[in-house]
Amino acid sequence: MDLQLSVGTAKVDITPPFALPLAGFASRCNRNFETIDSRLYLRTFYFQQHSTDGSKMQSLLLSADILFWSEELADQLRARIERQWGIAEDAIILHATHTHSGPAISTRTIGLGVPDPNYLAFLEQAVMRSVEDAAGDAEPVSIQMGKGTSRIGVSRRKKDGDQIVLSPNPEGLTDPELRVYVFTTLAGKKKGVLTHYACHPTLTDRNSVSSEFCGYAMERLEQRNGSLTVCAYLQGCSGDINPVMPKVSESNQDVISIVGQRFADDVDAILSGELKWLEPSVLTSRRSIAVLPYAEIPTKEKLQRVVDESASADVRNWAQSFLEQPDKLRKQARFEITKLTIAEGLTFIAMNGEMVVEYGLFLKSCSPGLVPLAYSNGMIGYITTANQLQEGGYEPIESVTYFGLPCPFDQAVEAEVKRQLMAIIDEPKT
Repeated sequence: MDLQLSVGTAKVDITPPFALPLAGFASRCNRNFETIDSRLYLRTFYFQQHSTDGSKMQSLLLSADILFWSEELADQLRARIERQWGIAEDAIILHATHTHSGPAISTRTIGLGVPDPNYLAFLEQAVMRSVEDAAGDAEPVSIQMGKGTSRIGVSRRKKDGDQIVLSPNPEGLTDPELRVYVFTTLAGKKKGVLTHYACHPTLTDRNSVSSEFCGYAMERLEQRNGSLTVCAYLQGCSGDINPVMPKVSESNQDVISIVGQRFADDVDAILSGELKWLEPSVLTSRRSIAVLPYAEIPTKEKLQRVVDESASADVRNWAQSFLEQPDKLRKQARFEITKLTIAEGLTFIAMNGEMVVEYGLFLKSCSPGLVPLAYSNGMIGYITTANQLQEGGYEPIESVTYFGLPCPFDQAVEAEVKRQLMAIIDEPKT
């Protein structure tokens, strides 16, 4: 087996070519966006190795400036990619930066925007074009990594009397670690840079298209490193982490540039320091699918009371959707994990949930070479801890209606998620 890794990269514009509603905030989900503050991109990394018998192993990582991928679209795209390029579905990660200022993708959410079928078709073609471009761009590379910190994130769960509210909590749990992975050609050129951090891109609720602080930072890094370098942001387990809002009086967009610049500078500080070479390994992938139980499923009578009595239109719509389609009242959710090993010390663990920071820290405690990726290959809602379920608040309880879930998850979910994560990371390489 030749362990030489080849990497191809591509960057494709996925900014909506026509006006449509944006996802992320209920306050603007029913009207078309007004302006484009920054463009949205799909950044693709294609990985390849050749074996001595002439066959090749392939895997794929795509990072898109969208809120998240829907389960249906992720399944459809991976199947189409496997048919066309022979890249196994288990070796594909469709990842989202989680910007709250991009088009809606999921048909299951309520009050977060309705997807435009024309945009979904446009996005699908962009994905296929990016895979073709990245696969045709592959060349041998070496890999280096560096670690540092960024302080742009803060816990957003704060105790207020006997309630948990969405508010900055400097005493809360965060993950300030910033990781950078650099792919360099044999000629010494930076092929691509992957940055990994955990923080919600929610600096602006303007009715404008925006790739947020992470998109701003990647654009700055690409400008500094040359037009042939693709720099992609990888979102960690940021379900309960928000950006620290700068204490300035400028508009929201100026706030994005301030935080984005700070983040880009944090990445540059790592790139300009001493980086560690990563040894090659066999390119491997694995996918596991488990089920996570919901708590008590609402009865028809309870749903009808909600329709009759709730003051919230979104909550009434949530209940009405289950009354009209009772088959949607499923007792469990499909939890999917994709494990993709690129080199010794670089293994992606991608999950199809909005994972809170505890899970990212848990994975890192298992092995320093694991890179936790939330918002990947679909979305089943917030995956919180058992303690957070008891505390209540937006992530474990109030978000249920927006994600179109029948009820909160069961208390047993944290233990099951960690059990599934341990099972896939402990599985020996084949």
